[in-house]
Amino acid sequence: GPLEYWLLGPFVHLDPGQGVLLGSAALCALILSVTIEVLWRTSGTWAPVIFTFVIVDMAIVSPTPFVDPVWNNSFGFFWFAGYLGVAFAVGQGNLRYFPLLLFMGSVAVDSNLLYLPTIGLLLVASAVVGWRARRPDDRRWLGWTVVVAVACWVGPLYQQLFEARPNLSLLLRPTPKTEGWALGLRALSRAASLNPVWAAPRPTDELSSYADIASRNVLGGLVVVLVVAIAVAAWRKGESALLSLSVVTLAGAAGIVILFARTPANDLLAFIWVNLAVWLVGICVWLTVALALITALRPQLAEVRGQVAEVRTQLGRPGTRFSGRARRLVLLSALAVAGAVAALVTTFPYGNQFLLDWAGVGRVQQMTTAIQQHIPHGKVGFGILYRGRDFYQSAQDQHGVAYLLLAGGWVPGMEPQSDQLLGLPIDPKHPFVVLGEDGPRFTGATYYPVYQPFWFNRSG
Repeated sequence: GPLEYWLLGPFVHLDPGQGVLLGSAALCALILSVTIEVLWRTSGTWAPVIFTFVIVDMAIVSPTPFVDPVWNNSFGFFWFAGYLGVAFAVGQGNLRYFPLLLFMGSVAVDSNLLYLPTIGLLLVASAVVGWRARRPDDRRWLGWTVVVAVACWVGPLYQQLFEARPNLSLLLRPTPKTEGWALGLRALSRAASLNPVWAAPRPTDELSSYADIASRNVLGGLVVVLVVAIAVAAWRKGESALLSLSVVTLAGAAGIVILFARTPANDLLAFIWVNLAVWLVGICVWLTVALALITALRPQLAEVRGQVAEVRTQLGRPGTRFSGRARRLVLLSALAVAGAVAALVTTFPYGNQFLLDWAGVGRVQQMTTAIQQHIPHGKVGFGILYRGRDFYQSAQDQHGVAYLLLAGGWVPGMEPQSDQLLGLPIDPKHPFVVLGEDGPRFTGATYYPVYQPFWFNRSG
């Protein structure tokens, strides 16, 4: 879909070199901030605080989206996370935020279809339980919903009806063999595991990602039954917050089952990005069970609070009441501390769970400098002659060099197999550079006046 491109387009025009990175970071931060504000307005203090620390936890244990927010899977993740928060607000009866929910879901789906099952299910479910909780006095939200739907989907519809290569109809074509429902249920079992997904880093390579959800676990089915029971009890007792959170969790659970079941068989690379959905659903499962316990123990907790207040009064120290301004200051301070912790951890990573390869950053800068010092501004083709075991290193490094060259004023070109994302083909009439890598080490560069078709076969 076009929404991610439309949103990032203005930033790219302002700064062709770094605009897409700055724009994606700004937009993802904005939508998370909007989600916090919506939760604050609709659910009080604790909901935005918990949401904030969920995002901070993600930045600490699985920072893949934070490292590269331009990547469509990462860009969509932030909008999907915000979507779950706003869906929780809508499910409590705040249907005036339904147009915002539709917009956030559309951006997430346009970024990557992996979010489609959960977003589709939750869009309907949150509207139903929200309507039951509190019917709005007017219908303005319906009008805005229509406006947002038209604005978000006019591009794909126009392409489908009037252009030669429609995108929507591709969803209807026969799919190759998929992993099947057994793997989908295993993914749900991993999300509901007693080994919490939010306390451990998510795998960052395809084999570990697949192995992480491949084990059988009966607990997944038991947790689903428990969450359904919680939802039914919340429906009967009129606990709108608990019901809404249960609906978010159930929609997420169904979504990841469908997602993993429909993943093409033997496409292990796909598990690098779909495993983040397991992380979010696992968080929702734990939050739902925790809120259910707090709701069940509310009378006892209120009694204890009353006894504590009575004791304090007898001791001459009445309970302190904080003003709304003081509570807001406390929350903002907590958010600032959380943001600082996330920034420090992301900037100074530890362990092997981080995709941010600092050796790779230095290596890419070395190779870019080698080109810039010998080739004048203009078109330049390049390739990396790699010797080592990391299959993806040279591809990642080529994209890094291309971005740095573009930012510096050069027009880079790459071989077709490496140029599928950037659209920067090699001009055979301009200089060409062969960059050498021996494992993680940059070994040097060889310069040619024009493109060498069989450069990758040279020895030495």
